[in-house]
Amino acid sequence: MEVNHLEKDVLQFKGGHNIALKIPKFKYEETVQFYKDVIKLPYLGFNSESHAFQFGDVTLWLDCMDNYAQQDVWLEIQTNDLKEADVYLKQNHINRRDEVEVHEDSKGYWISDPSGTIVRVNPER
Repeated sequence: MEVNHLEKDVLQFKGGHNIALKIPKFKYEETVQFYKDVIKLPYLGFNSESHAFQFGDVTLWLDCMDNYAQQDVWLEIQTNDLKEADVYLKQNHINRRDEVEVHEDSKGYWISDPSGTIVRVNPER
């Protein structure tokens, strides 16, 4: 039982519930049609300026980007301790990237991996 208590005190990361594809405007409608009509993923609707699809256990968001020349993938991870994760990431030379998108009243924050993939760090749900 003491081992379980120690494991709970260890900082943990896991995959989140969201993946966002940032799609250039000139390819957006064609891409939405691909996931909706060709692949036929379960459509969850249009919310917050994005089309949402069920993608296994996660939600796939298709975001239309006016100023993108190519698509980009954004991921979500969750952690059991946001503050400790922030310290840990800084110690490992991973800087916050909160400038990429603002989520008012949100407890999470943005980082990127070394290759530039944007990652949202959120509290565990």
